[in-house]
Amino acid sequence: MATTALQIPVRLTIAGAMRPNNEVEVRLMLGHDMETGFRHDSSGVRVAKNILETITVTLNQTLIFEATLGTGMAANPMLFFPLTLPPGGGTLTVTWIDDQGRSGSTRKLLVVE
Repeated sequence: MATTALQIPVRLTIAGAMRPNNEVEVRLMLGHDMETGFRHDSSGVRVAKNILETITVTLNQTLIFEATLGTGMAANPMLFFPLTLPPGGGTLTVTWIDDQGRSGSTRKLLVVE
């Protein structure tokens, strides 16, 4: 089965000094409705379930964070986690998969000084 792209708005920021071996906070916000499948619209029709199920974050292709989400997660999920910066910097890659098998990703280059 082919995977369909799921492009959503993403805000990926780093809080802290970008120095080698410094611990910073990664702040990730994914613009997604996270519909549980339990809600009904104004005409009484049930809104179909549509949630992000898995979010993975890698640094230079090494897994550093993974989250499995469910129907209890609010719309536009925000995740925060610590990261110790490697001396050479690298590429932070965030990948997500929804409950329909669609996926997407974004990257951020980390330059340490």
